[in-house]
Amino acid sequence: SGEIVLRRGWLIKPWHIAALASLGFRSLRVVRRPRVAILSSGGELVEPGERLAPGKVYNCTKPMIWAMLASYGAEPIDLGTVPDDVDIISERVSDGLAISDAVIVTGGTSVGERDLVPEAVSRIGEIVVHGLAIRPGKPMGFAMASGKPIFMLSGLPVAALIGFQELVIPALEHMLGCKFDPPPRISGRLTRRVASPPGIRTYIRVRVFKGADGEVLIEPLRVTGSGILSTLTRGNGLLIIPEELEGLDEGSEVEVILLSPIFEGDET
Repeated sequence: SGEIVLRRGWLIKPWHIAALASLGFRSLRVVRRPRVAILSSGGELVEPGERLAPGKVYNCTKPMIWAMLASYGAEPIDLGTVPDDVDIISERVSDGLAISDAVIVTGGTSVGERDLVPEAVSRIGEIVVHGLAIRPGKPMGFAMASGKPIFMLSGLPVAALIGFQELVIPALEHMLGCKFDPPPRISGRLTRRVASPPGIRTYIRVRVFKGADGEVLIEPLRVTGSGILSTLTRGNGLLIIPEELEGLDEGSEVEVILLSPIFEGDET
């Protein structure tokens, strides 16, 4: 008697449902799933399933963001794909804010002659951050408009994944009033040295596997570029090098975030 079964802010697990059912509860008031609109920017983008013309690429970042939002309990809304036009981007973001709790825009954030998305977003809201001390994903950021966040993520999938982890997940936790389960981590020995610029938090895609003697080994993938999806499909872990380090030496004991199960031996 008097024991607390479920607290405000807890994610409801199957065993919570069993405990509530054992007390006779048939229903429970919960927080509404946040609605998050997704807009892709880029005249080169083609939706999967459509004909791929020369100079075009399939939009693989939006489906990934959609799936990640759904996995974290949000309700994704597709705002479509717009060309590299500030007026059109601004109008579509405004439309998204009217029907959602937050908007994610991918593409058009790179530091260049003209940052289209930040320019478009600044017309309807206030830029809070544009440019993060992380790699990949340095040009990303977020803004606020009418009390709602607008996330400006890279159009490149690997960088967008990092931006989602750093910016969107904490915002979803705030909207839901809860903390998500922490990702699984494992320690192992680094198979080669990796470098990192000073003052930058670097995310390295790695392959986590067991050697012949059962030792856990962490192999950084020898590729560069924030748009290379193969680093996510070939790798199964993420190594984070903090800002105060300029790299990690071969043989160092490191901790990584597991994205999928550990490989056995030569398994890839």
